[in-house]
Amino acid sequence: MAAYQQIVNFKKSRVIQTYILLAFLGFITSFVPKESCPLAILNEILALLAVPMFLVFLGRHKHASKRYFSLLSFVMMIEMAIFFVEPILRIFYGSIFFWIEIVVLIFLGIVSYRIAENVALGFIKPGSKFGLIIYAVCGAIIGLGAIVYRITLGAEVPDAFPIAIILYLFSLMFLFICPIMLIRPARVEELSQGDNKHKGVN
Repeated sequence: MAAYQQIVNFKKSRVIQTYILLAFLGFITSFVPKESCPLAILNEILALLAVPMFLVFLGRHKHASKRYFSLLSFVMMIEMAIFFVEPILRIFYGSIFFWIEIVVLIFLGIVSYRIAENVALGFIKPGSKFGLIIYAVCGAIIGLGAIVYRITLGAEVPDAFPIAIILYLFSLMFLFICPIMLIRPARVEELSQGDNKHKGVN
């Protein structure tokens, strides 16, 4: 039986553990830069909504562990990206920088989905040109974080700057990486064996 065809039962599915992690992170980020009960409730609802999705994935892919855990990781990363970007958006809400950050998130999300297979190949073969692209993108994200830090020096809640910026960088990283979780394990095997023909994320 192929590695990605191992059976996953509920005990091994990590549904509960992942929900607890998302609920915790959603609650914590609702306190940056200051506590917000409505945001905390919204984040807890988002974390809870992930559970039925995990159960659907488990029902459809319980005989294919790699596919199941890839989909679980995709949803987890998307929600973590949402939670982690909230603090910086709250700091800049009502300013032009708020919309700049929204545009950056949308752009990165679209681009990362379009180049998902190339990103996956970069992780499989770090020394390849795609691996170098990953390093370049990560460097660009870090550079963007430095720019955001400079911009936030004039904000009203300086104590929240370091945390908000670090979370923002993690959010960008998750958005950049998560589309590769949608690639089927069989396609990943093809990429690792040198088949670079584009077949899309499915």
